[in-house]
Amino acid sequence: MNICIFGAGAIGGMIASLFKRAGMDITIVARGAHFEAINKKGLIFQSKEYDLDICQSFKVFPDINNLEKFDIVISGLKAHSSNQTAKSISEILHKKSMLVTTVNGIPWWFFYKFSGKLNNYQIKTVDPQSLQWEYIRPERVIGSVVYPAALVEKPGLIKHLEGKRIILGEPDNSKSERIQELSKIFFAAGIKSPASKNIREDIWLKLIGNSSLNPISVILNSTLKEMCEQEDTISIIANMMKEIEEIGNKLDLKLKLDIEKRIDGARKVGDHKTSTLQDYLMKKPIELDALTGSIIEIAEILGCEVPVTDTIYKITKYLAIRNKCFPG
Repeated sequence: MNICIFGAGAIGGMIASLFKRAGMDITIVARGAHFEAINKKGLIFQSKEYDLDICQSFKVFPDINNLEKFDIVISGLKAHSSNQTAKSISEILHKKSMLVTTVNGIPWWFFYKFSGKLNNYQIKTVDPQSLQWEYIRPERVIGSVVYPAALVEKPGLIKHLEGKRIILGEPDNSKSERIQELSKIFFAAGIKSPASKNIREDIWLKLIGNSSLNPISVILNSTLKEMCEQEDTISIIANMMKEIEEIGNKLDLKLKLDIEKRIDGARKVGDHKTSTLQDYLMKKPIELDALTGSIIEIAEILGCEVPVTDTIYKITKYLAIRNKCFPG
């Protein structure tokens, strides 16, 4: 299979490096200084967990012009960028292509073939003009939940911090032939990628943490350890998690969550800045709508009150606008 990594940032670059090392045919689409560095010197991948410090050459392009159509496209883009590039990505997909989304937060396809009144609902905060739904089409999508932490230390250098697990899943939760084949490809590269029994439940479990911890980290300018050691901030985080958990329950998602353990787990990660705080400090667009704005949108449809979530969202949005890092 020919594979394209569209957006070789932290996670996209990690996947590209591990796939290439496993002997797979990989093409990268990158931009700016990152593209220039990879094009001239290759992509460096460093990881203590994988015991790797390697530099590999790739077929790398700054855009999709003159590219072929791919069997698998793995999008390493964040939610706001995915919306902007939907038409471009569609041009490198054929009818049976798989598109693996790796966004934090609620993905645009979340309610595709969903049971209940939200079946095929198109989330406005994530895909405001329905461009992804129209051009990419939800039937091509494979969902994922990304647990590894990595960063682009400088153009052309990906530093893997921890984690080898990326859950994969069909939107209809079927054990299709394509999801089983894709899972084997990820495993062959050293990425633990089981096929999910319910990808929406897996997404929501991670969402409960990211949707609360990430925006609060921006407001407090604090690491996970700092936030999760103070009683007052723990109380705010827990109350926000409870609101998001309740929305999941209203959607009939069966969530096995111990909020106290979830917060303690975040504390044990240590002095790590969330990806949202990192983006905020570097004045890059933050994923606030996919992480938290989408929760508020769904809560309104379901008639649920989420006062803590709403307050945290509004304060974070104000800070992001002032810092010129709110998308749009």
